[in-house]
Amino acid sequence: MAHRTDLRQADEALRRARTDLPVAAQVLHAVADTLSTTAPGQPLTEDTLRLAFTQAGYLVLAQYPRAVQDTATDRAIAALPNSDDLAPGITAGEYALHVRRAAGSLT
Repeated sequence: MAHRTDLRQADEALRRARTDLPVAAQVLHAVADTLSTTAPGQPLTEDTLRLAFTQAGYLVLAQYPRAVQDTATDRAIAALPNSDDLAPGITAGEYALHVRRAAGSLT
């Protein structure tokens, strides 16, 4: 059965809506996207989070001047949930939900 909504249009609308967000929030959404698509059922590791931030830098930050990149990265990291407040062994997918909530706090 065909979708009633053209998913390409929905994806494009989401992409455009995100460009209206602060850069730090865009970074966190990109991090969450990576975490939720790259082994979301696996426990979150520092390497996984580092990879997600690296990819977010490539996707979001590369288009901005260095000062904006640095400020956005600092704001994004500061908004991340405190690891002491999270359950041990949290999966990357679960952490992505927390990251999206943190991104919402930056708008």
